[in-house]
Amino acid sequence: MIKPYYEQERFILYLGDCLEVLKQFPKNHFDMIFADPPYHLSNGGFTCHAGKRVSVNKGKWDESKGIQEDFDFHLI
Repeated sequence: MIKPYYEQERFILYLGDCLEVLKQFPKNHFDMIFADPPYHLSNGGFTCHAGKRVSVNKGKWDESKGIQEDFDFHLI
């Protein structure tokens, strides 16, 4: 069984590939799942946050790999 990354009372956080982590638990085990996958939005652009211009770049890991590869990633 995977070791929790963080645990406090009834809140437990696991770190890893969600598809691999979920395989280690019985069906209907979780009340909620939170995921923060790459959204492939780091494209050199900017947005407005709190009235200031800020970069949307998160890093290489969030850059688009092209339409088909991005689609295939999210299809799983």
